[in-house]
Amino acid sequence: MEVTRQNILSLQIDNESDVGVCRRKAVSLASQMGFDEVKSGEVAIMVTELVTNVIKHGGGKGKLVICQYCNDQNHQAIEVWCCDSGKGIDDLKKAFKDGNTAKNSLGIGLGTIRRFSDEMEINPTLSGDFRNIFFSDNPHISNCIRTLKYLPNKYWMGTNRNLEIGAASRCKPGELLNGDSYLVTHLGPALSVASVIDGLGHGSEAHLASQLARGQIILKSEQPVGVLMQHVHNALQGTRGSTIGLLRIDNENKKISFSGIGNIEGFLFTPEGKKNFLSFGGIMGHNMRTPRIFDFDFNPGDIICMFSDGITSRWKFDEIDWTENSQKIAENILTQFSRPNDDATVLIIRYVI
Repeated sequence: MEVTRQNILSLQIDNESDVGVCRRKAVSLASQMGFDEVKSGEVAIMVTELVTNVIKHGGGKGKLVICQYCNDQNHQAIEVWCCDSGKGIDDLKKAFKDGNTAKNSLGIGLGTIRRFSDEMEINPTLSGDFRNIFFSDNPHISNCIRTLKYLPNKYWMGTNRNLEIGAASRCKPGELLNGDSYLVTHLGPALSVASVIDGLGHGSEAHLASQLARGQIILKSEQPVGVLMQHVHNALQGTRGSTIGLLRIDNENKKISFSGIGNIEGFLFTPEGKKNFLSFGGIMGHNMRTPRIFDFDFNPGDIICMFSDGITSRWKFDEIDWTENSQKIAENILTQFSRPNDDATVLIIRYVI
């Protein structure tokens, strides 16, 4: 993937006074790029924790490189590289848990950094040019953390008038809370994100996991699909976990992108036939593979159908009248084909002119 970097700041970390310097420089760049006060504050916290970790745990000396990042899809982000000469982290999984620390501190640094980052890597590969330009004066650098925080799109207050949406969902009979959830959120007049989420099992803990995933998708919906899946996976750690089917719908370019982890099923119905969505095994929040993203053409008249495993997979496509309204279709599928021992959800999206 081709990326560009500009407004690059290279800052030395030598003592505690550098924490404030690095924080102010990062916030200044974030504000210049268009981050609002809240998001700039998150950048400030993230950089404060990174630099503090160098002082307390990374040998006391290091380097912070901050820049404006743009990928080949024109997604803008603030990129932060924080490197030190310490001994590194022996147990990453343990280190990310709040309360874990080897020094006299709260032990919430790495968890906070990950929560406020859209992407985070430990010891990624430094390209030759990047290393030579910005780290050649630090020959003892041995550990790096790289983070990205994407610049959100301007908030869209309207809807996507080319999508006719129908949804039906119910909890397992006898339960009070639904472990499934769904969403359709609009980023612009022709750009939307949709998802069906199934919290593992049923009841209150499944409900908590699915609602947390739903909220994180809405909060970060402007991100690329793969980045958004990774963010949700990180957010769900410590919960029961969930399975997710996630769609990005671009009417303007007549494209959809799908990524799925677990047993969320779905398909695209077009005049050329039925095209199934492919999900991969795993549980968001526990053991997620690297998300795979599949692209499909999406034209007027096409229909998207996604459903949780509370809908039996034995129903036949031709048992449904697809000419009916999307809401009616969703309700019919739920009524006729839901399992009696699980939560169940159906989401129908039709591209209308």
